[in-house]
Amino acid sequence: MIVKSREKSQRLLAFEAAIRRVPKNHEKYPLIEKEHGKLHYGFVGEKALDFFLTFHPNENTHILHGIRLADPSDRYFQMDTLLITPSYCVILDAKYISGVLELDLSTNQLIRHKDDQQERIGDPIAQISRQKYQLSTWMQEYNFPPLPIHGQIVLSHPNATLINTTPYTMKNLTFHTNLPTKLNVIDKKHPKQILEKNDLRRLIRTIKKKHVPDHYNLLSNLNIPYQELIKGIFCPSCCSPGMKREKGNWMCLTCTSLSKIAHVPTILDYKLLIGRTITNQQLRDFLKLSSASIAKNILVSLNLPSIGTNRGKTYILDHFHI
Repeated sequence: MIVKSREKSQRLLAFEAAIRRVPKNHEKYPLIEKEHGKLHYGFVGEKALDFFLTFHPNENTHILHGIRLADPSDRYFQMDTLLITPSYCVILDAKYISGVLELDLSTNQLIRHKDDQQERIGDPIAQISRQKYQLSTWMQEYNFPPLPIHGQIVLSHPNATLINTTPYTMKNLTFHTNLPTKLNVIDKKHPKQILEKNDLRRLIRTIKKKHVPDHYNLLSNLNIPYQELIKGIFCPSCCSPGMKREKGNWMCLTCTSLSKIAHVPTILDYKLLIGRTITNQQLRDFLKLSSASIAKNILVSLNLPSIGTNRGKTYILDHFHI
């Protein structure tokens, strides 16, 4: 049972907005493009697990995607997918990496071999071990009975090949196609129920309540001034920027197509890149709109919570989405 669906992270959404809003000739654009690619394919890798999770034999499994919690030492940890049953938990860490892969047993580094070169990708076993420890201490903090916690690194790219395997390697790494078999082995190890129904419900409810999305300030982190962004509304038909307001519609000056709601993704770009509050003046500047009354009508139509009055009125974008 999926109790928290898989969604794109705030960081990925911010980089998607930056791909649209940062000029391609900007000095930071190659960096944005590279990081966006890593995040995008990471999300693709996570989604590749979803079909095979439907074959998990335990009907009492609750699935939570993209959970980010703070441990008792206030250190955040994020899990691609967390499986919770009354008897155990499993943390799944998806790796969407193509090519010939090898786990270096002396360092636990995952290595990709390509053209007589070696690319060291990192130590996924240490990463998932930290997540297991942090989840365990988090559960202790909220007075849950101790559950066995397993970790599994899942290679989810269809063109990945694992070489020089050992029992240790195959205990820690598996392919997404083999995930149901791995989960079945784990399930048989834990026949004893530890959590009663009320504790299980409380655990899931607490995890969802304590989940903290990763709000990433891209402009600040990459030192990109607001003035250097591409402003205005992108045409949903031809993707050209600079739609104009005409009689209640947005009209594209390139392909002449019309839209009543083209401003909505533009405001979402503002939220992702600029901030989670917006004023009438800020909306006009980002939409390249001259009319304060039209800007007010747009903001009112979105039913956003607000603080202040008149020219000092500020609208809250925290729960705004498409």
